[in-house]
Amino acid sequence: MAYNQSDPSSTRGSISQSDTAILEVLIPGYTFISRILLSYLHIDLAAYLQYFIALALFGVSMRYLSEYLTQFFETYLVSTAEMRLDDELFNYFMYWWSRQRHVKRTNRFLAGVRTNGYWSDGEDSDHEDSDGEDDEWEGGNGSMSAESFDDYWTKVINRDKYKRLRFTPAQGRHYFWYQGRLLMLDRRYEQTTARWVLNNEKLYLSCLGRDPSIIHKLLSDAQHKFVERDGSRTIIYRGQRCSSGATFSWSRCMSRPPRPLDTVILDDAQKQTFLADIEDYLEKGTAEWYAEHGIPYRRGYLLSGPPGTGKSSLCFAVAGKLGLKIYLLNLSSRSLDEDNLYSLFSELPRRCILLVEDVDTSEITHSRGKSIFPQSAASKAGNLPPKTSSPDETGKNTSKEKTEQTGITLSSLLNVLDGVAASEGRILVMTTNHPEKLDDALLRAGRVDMQIEFRLAISEDIEKLYQSIYSVSREERARPSPRRETGSKLRLQNGSADHGDESKGTENLDNGEAEENKPNGVQGRRQILQSRIASLAKDFASLVPSGEFSPAEIQGYLLKHKDHPERAIREVAAWVEDEKEKKRAKKEAETKAKESEKNGS
Repeated sequence: MAYNQSDPSSTRGSISQSDTAILEVLIPGYTFISRILLSYLHIDLAAYLQYFIALALFGVSMRYLSEYLTQFFETYLVSTAEMRLDDELFNYFMYWWSRQRHVKRTNRFLAGVRTNGYWSDGEDSDHEDSDGEDDEWEGGNGSMSAESFDDYWTKVINRDKYKRLRFTPAQGRHYFWYQGRLLMLDRRYEQTTARWVLNNEKLYLSCLGRDPSIIHKLLSDAQHKFVERDGSRTIIYRGQRCSSGATFSWSRCMSRPPRPLDTVILDDAQKQTFLADIEDYLEKGTAEWYAEHGIPYRRGYLLSGPPGTGKSSLCFAVAGKLGLKIYLLNLSSRSLDEDNLYSLFSELPRRCILLVEDVDTSEITHSRGKSIFPQSAASKAGNLPPKTSSPDETGKNTSKEKTEQTGITLSSLLNVLDGVAASEGRILVMTTNHPEKLDDALLRAGRVDMQIEFRLAISEDIEKLYQSIYSVSREERARPSPRRETGSKLRLQNGSADHGDESKGTENLDNGEAEENKPNGVQGRRQILQSRIASLAKDFASLVPSGEFSPAEIQGYLLKHKDHPERAIREVAAWVEDEKEKKRAKKEAETKAKESEKNGS
């Protein structure tokens, strides 16, 4: 009993009062705990204190040692590749990952129908499923199956209700095998103060060993898989920002099948000149020639003409023929400032087409007035120029508007197109309906090296349009038998069934099954069809006035009768009169509006 009432501190000769005070500071409640253990469990904490301290030191040292060994191992014995979200390689790898078998076996993944920009085409599922769609619609012998449109459309709608699921790795580490090597993928979302939040997501791909060749091979394989998915399709990018406050960048928006150059209704000489000039610009050794002569390696084109004459179509067709990517730029965007404009141009790759559509719709490209250098003939004669002829005076009149207006300026646009820091290797194509509105500085040589003027459709163009709509496609020529009972280009007899005289010219086409058994029966029918189409095209062109309608207007009319070529000829006269009346009424309305504005002013 006396032993229990004794002072515990007297039994601890190894620890002084000062040491106890220090332990009390380092370990709050040490004195109380030691007394409780000594009084009830007869355990002298001071006797084991050195072991606790040694254990704590060992734990701390092991922690730092493990971090050091891990850092040493990752630095000298592991190869790691970092991929950021704002780089296309991120999309390459994600697309490759989603196509691997081990994705279906993993228990941690990010599921969605569309994730960021990994499949940023908008045709990600439709493009892959389109091949099987035609097989269901067509029979094995090449003819149309008996399935009705309602049944077919019901299947399509039901299929479209269920979007394809996409699986990507979840945040954290994932281990997988590639060509017999164990690799690790680490997906992280790092916290940062960067304005572009999406850029915080990164991928780290690692392998054992200092040789990163297996990673290089995997990333190259991922790139090839991604590019092979597009095939010969034309890739289109758009300059935009992903979120509010983010910087502008080129985002892939879609990929489209290439358009044949012969489908663009334009004078053949102009088309060939345009194509030959671009091919000469892209030819091997041209860049060196420009550099030797001190000329910036840039090329610019202006495509002008009325709406619907095929300006953008020509650019798209040339891009498809040469395998170039198209980058779309909207100069009218109020959120696009000079810094973002320079950033977009600096990110343009070599050998691409920068397309600025309807450049005249942007106010910054409008003419500032007549140039005062050199002096005009009217001013030399003593006539005073109008007040609006001076760029300075024009700037004073619109200074208030310019201060309120945000976006880029004409000066920044001119500098980025042909300034000291302008990018090289790209092809600039601008389209406009009103070239007279553009400033002379924008049209000078070096910024615009060639101008192509598009015209309204003449008789020759109208014939080409008609033949392109109703002629046999290349796929149909390659098939063993033509498609009958369908709304295809081979069906001339439907249009002639309503007209007795015209049915005589196509009666040979109605005996398809009988002629298929004859030698060269199908080819003979197709030759008859082609000659028939050429004759009908001349008849159609004779009924449409030359130089009054755009190719787009005529094409729109023909699409309404895409299955009935003869009917299109019979009804074109009424369509021409209706269109003339609409244009006449529109012109009168515009004239009255201008007169009312003058009277009001």
